Amino acid sequence: MHLTCWNYTKEGWRHFQYWKSRKKGLLYFVFHRLCTLREKQAPEVRIAVDRVWVNGEPESFQNRSCRFREIHIREAGCIHILEISYEQGNRVRGINVPIPKGKLREAFEVQERLILDNESVG
Repeated sequence: MHLTCWNYTKEGWRHFQYWKSRKKGLLYFVFHRLCTLREKQAPEVRIAVDRVWVNGEPESFQNRSCRFREIHIREAGCIHILEISYEQGNRVRGINVPIPKGKLREAFEVQERLILDNESVG
C-alpha cells in the first residue's frame, strides 16, 4: 500500500539535485546532471510503509535485511527533505526525498504513519 505519490516540477527536482550534490560532491552532481538531461517525464516518488520508489526504482528500508531506524523532516534552503534512516548489516543508510511545495502537511502524516507502522515491526 502506498502512503503517498508525489510528482515534481523540473525546477523543484533541480533544487533537490543541487542540494544532494552539495552533500555528495561535484563529480556526483555532474554525473547526475548528465543523466537527468535525458529524462522526458517529471520525476515521481512513491512512498510505502517499507520502501520508496524514485522514478520506478525501489529502495527498501524495512525487510529481512534492512531495519527502519528513524524519519525526520528538515528544511534545506528553499526545499524540505524527508530523511529516512535504516540499518543494513552494520551500516546506517539513508533515503532523502524532497517534499513538493504544498505537501508539507502530507509529509508529516507520512512521517507519523511510518513511525507507527515500523514501531510495531522493530
